Amino acid sequence: MVKKIMSLLIIGFTVMIVSGCGLSEEEVIENISETMHEAFNRQSPEPNKDIENFKIYFPEDHTIIEESEGNLIFDTQDQTYILFYNVLEPPTSDAFYLAEERRGNYLFLESYQDDERFLYVKVSEVDRDYELQVGMGGLRLTAQTDLKELEETFNQMVDMINSIELVKIEE
Repeated sequence: MVKKIMSLLIIGFTVMIVSGCGLSEEEVIENISETMHEAFNRQSPEPNKDIENFKIYFPEDHTIIEESEGNLIFDTQDQTYILFYNVLEPPTSDAFYLAEERRGNYLFLESYQDDERFLYVKVSEVDRDYELQVGMGGLRLTAQTDLKELEETFNQMVDMINSIELVKIEE
């Protein structure tokens, strides 16, 4: 009987310690900030979906919920994404980034630029969750997630954004 009580106390104490060991908001955002440059430069998966004027990689388990001109809502097993695109904006455009900067409602907003593209990441609080936005030129990918999934969602979204191949618009 005493062994059972001690075992239950040890298990309960262990669960309390482990559940309290998650990364803080500041640590997760710092990790995203520190890995941003590397993430935007890593090899991306091959595009597997054709959208108006571009190709993009979607996870295998994605389902398109709604598609309209300039917008695409899709989900995976446990995450919904909204992709807004303006094919008239070049990949080097910073228009979405500047709009988010003017709004000012964010915990984290950082940009990355190379010779061919302008990218940014924005994290803001939404109720008890976080809104994560990854943008490149005229594309903006948004998802709402909890703190535990924020960094993984960031990496998935970067894979999608990095995979984009623009198709020339016929004039």
